[in-house]
Amino acid sequence: MALEATTQRRILTHAVLSALALLIPIPFLDDMVVDYFRRRLVRRLSAERGVPLSEEDVRSLADDESKGCLPGCLGSVLLYPVKKIFRQIFFFLEWKRAGDLVSTVYHRGVLLDHAMETGRLGPKSAAEVRAAMDAVLAETPVGPVEVAVRGVFGQSKSAIKGGVAILGNALRGREKQPEQVAGAVEAVEAEEERQISGVVDSLQQRLAAVPDEHFRSMRERLSAR
Repeated sequence: MALEATTQRRILTHAVLSALALLIPIPFLDDMVVDYFRRRLVRRLSAERGVPLSEEDVRSLADDESKGCLPGCLGSVLLYPVKKIFRQIFFFLEWKRAGDLVSTVYHRGVLLDHAMETGRLGPKSAAEVRAAMDAVLAETPVGPVEVAVRGVFGQSKSAIKGGVAILGNALRGREKQPEQVAGAVEAVEAEEERQISGVVDSLQQRLAAVPDEHFRSMRERLSAR
């Protein structure tokens, strides 16, 4: 079953927002906001498909495994003064990483929506579905989508920088607690989505050129697992 246009837009919007969050030069908050958007995507897909999920389920489906806070947190603290001084340099160094995140979030969203739509999430636990999704993505060439993302990002630098600025300004001075972060992000949600609307439009147009076989094969392999 092909992805509905409204569902595709929802997934792409959250994928782009996750990438913008990655580019925020504020230690700890960048990763927290990435997690916020990925979890929000899972919640919105579950609401659309009528699949109830616990908070533990949401985290299992959305979060990446971490090696622990110490290396990442320490790295963020040490890098922050350098990021602040050389903000533009780091912005472009992390550009590819942000594009990769768009592709990852999008592919996961497509697979998760398929698992919900076909009723496989429920009989199978969230952890089992996530493991199957990861296995499928590990063997899937994501090049077609990454090419589309790179093309759009290359043409949308001003809009993306503007989106990063909106998030950064909303979060500056906030305490590093999930509820404060969520409140700050929600306060600028409408402005943020208007800012990236053109980016999402362009991504939808580019992805229309990706052969459906790419996504059909993914969905079939997920079902097989």
